[in-house]
Amino acid sequence: MIAKDILDLKGRKVVVVNEDSTVMEAVSELVNNKIGLLIVKNNSGDIVGVVSERDIIKKCIFPKKSPEQVIIKDIMTPKENIVIASEDDDIQALMNTMTLKRIRHIPIFRNRELTGIISIGDIVKNLLEQKDYEIKTLVDYITGKYPV
Repeated sequence: MIAKDILDLKGRKVVVVNEDSTVMEAVSELVNNKIGLLIVKNNSGDIVGVVSERDIIKKCIFPKKSPEQVIIKDIMTPKENIVIASEDDDIQALMNTMTLKRIRHIPIFRNRELTGIISIGDIVKNLLEQKDYEIKTLVDYITGKYPV
């Protein structure tokens, strides 16, 4: 399975926050959308970074800064540091990249266009579904429900 297949199953919705938004506004988006990563855009609509729950905790909450006063562009991971993947990358490559880079979300691109975000939870869910299908197929075969 490749990234494109996962996005086709889970959906391609990407939640965006403006770089001039406050951390509190970003937290509201994260909570309301039940996600862990936001794409950050500037006023021209260009992607300039990402902001994750981890960025918020490490760069705002832990240093005891006010989420109502800290601006996203001051804590985001800038575009040049974002780890990305292609729609053609397979699930093993995504998992290896996420593990190696110690990240939980990875923006997916086709050419230069953002097409979605895959989380480690999406990968685990997909792998479990594949294993469940394999187990069911083997059980059916062994019990004679699935003739050769």
